[in-house]
Formats: sequence, C-alpha cells, structure tokens
Amino acid sequence: MNQYYGNRMPINAMQPVNCYSKAQVELWNKNRLLWQQHVTWTRMAITAIVFKVPDLKYVLARLLRNATDMGDSLKPYYGEQIGNIYSNLISEHLMIAADLVTAAVNGETEKAAQKEKEWYRNADKIAEFLNQINPYIDKEAFRKMLYSHLALTKLEAVCMIQKNFELEVQVFDQIEAEALMMADMISEGIFKQFPYRFIPR
Repeated sequence: MNQYYGNRMPINAMQPVNCYSKAQVELWNKNRLLWQQHVTWTRMAITAIVFKVPDLKYVLARLLRNATDMGDSLKPYYGEQIGNIYSNLISEHLMIAADLVTAAVNGETEKAAQKEKEWYRNADKIAEFLNQINPYIDKEAFRKMLYSHLALTKLEAVCMIQKNFELEVQVFDQIEAEALMMADMISEGIFKQFPYRFIPR
C-alpha cells in the first residue's frame, strides 16, 4: 500500500542518492571497455608467444589497435595531438611487453632485463603525461597502479612459461580488477576537469 497520501511524495523521498549523467556513464563504460580489452588482448598475446600459437600476428595487430582506441578516447577532450601522443605511449607499453615475453621465452636473460627497465620507464612517462594534461589524475597514484600492473603482467607470463595455470588464472583476476580501477581513475579525472560536459540533462 502506498504510504504517501495525496498527489505528491515528500521532496526528500524523491531525491536520488546519486545522479549521474548519460555522458558520465558512457565515458565510464568506454574507458572500462578499453582497459578490459587492453588486458585481455595482452593475455592472448602472451599466450600466443609462449605457446607459439599461429594467430600471433593477428593478435598483436588487434592488441595495438587498443593503443589507437585509447588515444582516440582522449581526443574529444584534449585534441588530436594529445590523443596521438597517448596512443604512442600505450603502443610502446604493449610492444615492450611483447618483446619482454619473447626474450624470456627464448632464454635471453639480459635482453629481458633491459626490456623490463624500458617498460618501467614507459610507465613513468604515461603517469607523467596523464598528470600533465589533467592535474586531477594523481601522478604518483597512477604510477603506483601501473607498476603493479607491470608486475602482475610479468607474473602472468612467468606462470604461463612455467605452466602454473592455476596461479595464472588467479593473477589475471587481479590484473583485470586493477585495470578497471585505472580506467575509473582516468574517467574521474576527466569528470573533474570538464564538469560542464557531464551535467545531467
């Protein structure tokens, strides 16, 4: 039975706990999808490299498309040049990962160590770049998450090489969860920097 009598409910009863605009939800979903694809295609690339799956060429091409898509996602807010720079940074991140795993599979210890150093330097660049274009994306917080992302992705590859598939699946769960957190951090920063573009209508 309706507890409210008359034609109107009390005003406070009608107020939503949270009110998000369509634009906010769309950006959340887009960034989450991009980072979900990022870690999923990375995992497929690692699998193809470690187990010499014949679709490696096509998997790597699809993985690199993720870098383009990530850059494109920034262009509506920061323009073509900024989006392209971000695409290049993400592409570098992905190619270093592929080179690192390949070196590890081939037993090239020194090359793998060199690539790992390059990987972390690239993570520093990504965190600094995002903070430069958007001060609401905390550089140190994002760098910390990227470092964790790299460490987990390396562990994922090691588990595959050592055929520890049970642990590898558990690690991927962590990678996936953290990727969504990074996606949300970027979205929240954009909401704060461009609030007028996310007003509920």
